[in-house]
Amino acid sequence: MARSRLIVLILGAAAGAAAAALIAPHLRGFFHAPTGGVGACTKLGYPKGWDYAVVALLTAASALGAMASSPAGRVPSAAPRGGTPRVQPVWTPALLVFLLMLFAHDHPYSFMDFYHEGEHLAPASIYLDGGKPYTDVFVLHGLAADGGLDFLVMGGKPSPLKTRRLETVLDALALALLVPIAAEVTTTSLGFLGAVLVGLCAIGAGLVPVFPYYRWIPLLFAVLGVLRRNWWLACLASTLGLLWSVEIGLYSIAATAAMMLLIRPKTWAPVVAVIAPFAVLAAVRADIHHFFADSFIAIPKAADAIAALPARPMAWDWESARYYLPPVFYGLALVLALQAWRRGDKERAMQIAAITLFSIAAFRTAAGRCSWSHTRFGIPLLGIAVVAFVVEPAVLETIRSKAVWRIALLALVAIPFALYFEIWFNISSTAKFVAGWRARQKHEGLVPYPMARGRGIFTYAENAADLAALNDLVQRQVPKGETLLDLSNERALYYLLDRRPPVRCADVGMLSPPAMSAEALRELSAHPPRLVVLHGLKNLDELDGISNRERAPAIFAWVDAHYPRRMQVGRYSVALPP
Repeated sequence: MARSRLIVLILGAAAGAAAAALIAPHLRGFFHAPTGGVGACTKLGYPKGWDYAVVALLTAASALGAMASSPAGRVPSAAPRGGTPRVQPVWTPALLVFLLMLFAHDHPYSFMDFYHEGEHLAPASIYLDGGKPYTDVFVLHGLAADGGLDFLVMGGKPSPLKTRRLETVLDALALALLVPIAAEVTTTSLGFLGAVLVGLCAIGAGLVPVFPYYRWIPLLFAVLGVLRRNWWLACLASTLGLLWSVEIGLYSIAATAAMMLLIRPKTWAPVVAVIAPFAVLAAVRADIHHFFADSFIAIPKAADAIAALPARPMAWDWESARYYLPPVFYGLALVLALQAWRRGDKERAMQIAAITLFSIAAFRTAAGRCSWSHTRFGIPLLGIAVVAFVVEPAVLETIRSKAVWRIALLALVAIPFALYFEIWFNISSTAKFVAGWRARQKHEGLVPYPMARGRGIFTYAENAADLAALNDLVQRQVPKGETLLDLSNERALYYLLDRRPPVRCADVGMLSPPAMSAEALRELSAHPPRLVVLHGLKNLDELDGISNRERAPAIFAWVDAHYPRRMQVGRYSVALPP
């Protein structure tokens, strides 16, 4: 009978979440718009801290509701552990997932995203020119993510195709890592396969051709390390993760540290892990002072002001549910871990706690910049957790009890469950991507890039003509070794044109904080660029509806004062000195 109480916990968590939803609007007045930069929330006067408070409230209230719904003295089971144990070769399905995702996500000749690809191509270009991390480059996302990986594969003949191929392989690896994680927390073969499928669908693995799943790799290795009590893997993946992607590293460190406090293992792994990133930074001649100042002071102070987006309103639609339900589930999962501990199943309790703590940490990304892509990036383990901790136990209990009402209930929730996780859409989209792989290896109707560093990829004729015109101007006006400044958000130009920026921070949004503007103005005055690209692709310099001139007015004022001449070169508006 104790095991039949799982549904009572779920109802209790739902009741707690409903109470939180009623309370949440009354908390908004306690928060204010972020400061320290210019972005969507500052322009709207939106109290971004309120979004984080709502997420925390939903998690806490659902946990309290689930706890209150559990009758005194009754200890419900989070997962029936009886029956024949699953014997499943994990690496066979992992390899299958890797290959499927490799072919689905391989889009070598897609049109270049000058903003997002420029985020890593521009720093890589500086490294290729002998630049040092953090000294010559303001690293926004992480040393590896911002050009470090590109630098490793570029070689003597740089090509964006090399980095695209690398990212495709790493994306497939990251998604394949979900397979051994699912194997650790499920009981049956069907539960295991279901966890893998739903885990992939929850993050839209089959819906988008290009997505930075590879940034999860340190976190996923850390999860595996914790689940297998391999503290060397968990700790090293977490701390080195700071150099891979700062936010992922921080999430991993926080969750791994929490689990170590719960389990209290005797190991020297944390000590060595703390030293490891500094050894890497020393090996690549990085500026450790700027590593700390940029990663843990400048970026956190300005992140919400510059890049955050308001949360979706609480509404009865699927995307709102995909944002608001994960915190509710995490609250329920915390109670499931507690109940497993109370009934003496400490191993199960630690499994649930590990997945939940890593998930809560990762949801910071979803809560920070609320959008379709960031919501899915913030739930790397949600699908696995839902299947392992709720669906599989419910199905096993239904099989054991043969209760008609349980069968009817499972049938009732199956359709909304599939729609919520977009299972059919992911499967059909993946099939189309895989079927179209061979066609995507061709580039009929496209033309080569007009500069040497565009080798290996192709574009449409109009874009090539615009780039050729700009390249001709740069070759005449900006000798090798001199700099140009891009304010159009087409940061890939630094790489394609093989010219450095005159400032350490080439991200225009990050120039909106006063301290960053002041640093950039000092650098511009000391080493003025030979020309400034003001505008390029339409609306690209108006991210989130805010122009770069609004974001960094001091920089634009300096350019207006020192570069009065204007020239239209293809789609580019260029500013030149007198």
